[in-house]
Amino acid sequence: MMNSSVIIPSGLFIRPLTSLVKRDISIFSTVQAENQDRNGNGDIATTYPIDSSARTIRHLQFIKKIPFTKGILIQEKIVRAQLDMKELQSKIKKRLNELHEEHGDSARINDNEKSIIDNILLMKPNPVVLTFEFEPTYTGGKRIKKTITQEQVDRFENFQPTTTTEDVVQPLKPKFVQVERGGQITYHGPGQMVAYIILDLKTFHKFPAKCLVSTIEKATMQTLYNVKDLHLRSQLTQNTGVWVDEDDKIASIGIHVRRSITSHGVAINVNPELLYMNSFEMCGLPNKRATSIEEQRVSSDSKIDVQDVAVEFVKSLAKLLGINKVERMQADDMPV
Repeated sequence: MMNSSVIIPSGLFIRPLTSLVKRDISIFSTVQAENQDRNGNGDIATTYPIDSSARTIRHLQFIKKIPFTKGILIQEKIVRAQLDMKELQSKIKKRLNELHEEHGDSARINDNEKSIIDNILLMKPNPVVLTFEFEPTYTGGKRIKKTITQEQVDRFENFQPTTTTEDVVQPLKPKFVQVERGGQITYHGPGQMVAYIILDLKTFHKFPAKCLVSTIEKATMQTLYNVKDLHLRSQLTQNTGVWVDEDDKIASIGIHVRRSITSHGVAINVNPELLYMNSFEMCGLPNKRATSIEEQRVSSDSKIDVQDVAVEFVKSLAKLLGINKVERMQADDMPV
């Protein structure tokens, strides 16, 4: 019999995702993505789930603008829960192996213990995508963490784009936040769709971090082409991100991985105030500029907003991951 008990960490997130959202949450759709090897643009899916937990992706779509720091806390809460679950499962497997080594075939656990253990080992969280529209924020990646000065931080936090229109409400001053993603300086703010992708790389077939980055790039390019039949063509260059040409960047990408659990993701410029990005050197790339869907679209008939892009991006990402089900939930806010 198995004598040692297993303690579930107090902060473990094993409740349904909906329990984290306010009660007025609207679960408005379950999207059945086409279960096929190719997506709408003819690109082959980059991987496929090898664990049943990865066959559904959960999209938590934040409708209202929120502070960047709150979005980071929400992301960290879900990442921490997935890490806690991995640690718990690892401890159980280790203890079972120890019992087998100590007692051989005579090692036994009763039916009730076996049922509890089996259920815990099957309790793997689904992949989660959080989509946000943030208040103005400059973020520093790991590459500038030790080199950025207070003077530089002050320049970011005191910047306000100039406007010649008297009746335009002056935007909020941006904040500066240091984060643990890769890269250098990136801007997040109104008019930009930010997607944080939280999944276990090991629940997908031959899917290292570099393949996730490639998948995010492809999903972004497909989104730009497909959203509301925009047909905006984009490309990859020698620099990270997605570009409309060699000099104009429309999306920034950066991820972080802990014990195969991913975080951060992509920021796609829908209709932001571009002066926030083009008044500084972004991502360590001099002589490059930011552009947006609004700036690039030819037709003025089809207005595209952040939420349109959020839905299209998650749909494209799911197809490339070989996932055939997206559960989408809208939320105005979330307690953290």
